[in-house]
Amino acid sequence: MNTTLSPKEINSELFVISREDNSYILYSPLNRKVGLINASGVNALSKYLDGVVLSESETIFIEGLQNQRFLNDKPLKKPVFPEEYRFMPSEVTLFATSSCNLRCRYCYADAGKKNVKMHFDIARAAVDLVAKNAGLAGLPKFAIGFHGGGEPTLAWDLVTKTVEYAYEVAEQKGLDLEVFAATNGMFNKEQRDYIIKRFTTLNISIDGPPDIQDYNRPMVNGQGSSDIIRDNLKFLDDHGFNYGVRATITEKTVHRIEEIVNWFKSEFTIKFLHIEPVWFCGRCHTTGEQPPVDDDFISHFNRGLERADEIGINLVYSGLRVDSLLSKFCGAAGDGFNVLPEGIVTSCYEVTEENDLKADLFHYGRYDSNLKTFVFNEEKINRLLRLSVENLPYCRDCFCKWHCGGDCLSKVFDVSHSFEHEGSPRCDLNRRLTINQLEKIISLSN
Repeated sequence: MNTTLSPKEINSELFVISREDNSYILYSPLNRKVGLINASGVNALSKYLDGVVLSESETIFIEGLQNQRFLNDKPLKKPVFPEEYRFMPSEVTLFATSSCNLRCRYCYADAGKKNVKMHFDIARAAVDLVAKNAGLAGLPKFAIGFHGGGEPTLAWDLVTKTVEYAYEVAEQKGLDLEVFAATNGMFNKEQRDYIIKRFTTLNISIDGPPDIQDYNRPMVNGQGSSDIIRDNLKFLDDHGFNYGVRATITEKTVHRIEEIVNWFKSEFTIKFLHIEPVWFCGRCHTTGEQPPVDDDFISHFNRGLERADEIGINLVYSGLRVDSLLSKFCGAAGDGFNVLPEGIVTSCYEVTEENDLKADLFHYGRYDSNLKTFVFNEEKINRLLRLSVENLPYCRDCFCKWHCGGDCLSKVFDVSHSFEHEGSPRCDLNRRLTINQLEKIISLSN
């Protein structure tokens, strides 16, 4: 059987993007190459890929693209799961509780509507599993984290007991341990003293200056949360603790992105600032909080990005990852091991309830109290693994796919109301922001 691939098959990950001035961006993400060509160049490239005989000048042009590594003579390695991949997580994120001390106006989980706390048996089994897997895989470390559903520091006894147990297991097995958490930053003095001694890093949600923070993220009693969180971040700065910040952007605050960047720089020593446009879900249905219009987010994000570059902050948005090559947006596509308070295993941080229609896809296991370990549905795991971007027809011809990894599956399925990937409003946003970055790279190279 003839298995020779055609130039078009070999270079299937080469993209031509039109510009307003009738020129074109030529982009090879897997080769990390971007440049500009004209209409004649596009025509010559099309003829070459289709196996049509080229003129002398067209041949010279194609040879130039080959020399510059835009074109390849054999298929490139793609950033996909290896064929021999086995589900053996060495990292777990524990959703310690569904309780919360804030009532954020856009909370995806509507945190605080119920009060369920994880039993230590579940946490211990999760630690045992990831530590065992790290050893079997010959890895030097394993990792445990805490997230919500709710605010993990409200289940502080469970958190500290789990952390101490994990350190004991790490010592017994001769492994290093990483401990992380996503938190709203509303921890007390005892908790923050413990955090700087036993945690590796934190990701803290705070939306910016006090008026924004206190409006978006009030306490249960309606009072502002900014003073407590500001004091805690100052404490972390004073002790040189590693943390990042996540700020949610709404229709009301999108025009203040550059101001938010400046405020964080003036108040704290952060190096990493992650901003996200709010997704209309959860508590948004009762508060009416709306996502920003794409044009507004793009223009203000780009201004914020320029300012962040000037002052030494790494400003990121999850749909813009030009520097990364990915086959999946996050662990939701098959290898995310996250345990909800009840012991349910989910691959997706955003699918926290059994009655969520998406739970049928993303919930793939459960803690078994009789076996004292987790039982997984292998068929569901394999189904999730097939959701990596190379298997998604919708993404096949998208120049962003190796950067966004198919984007957030939970949000995509919110739009399709099924488990078919048909894109979401974020797709256009991601493409436009990516083009802006490609244009910037081209400009800097000239």
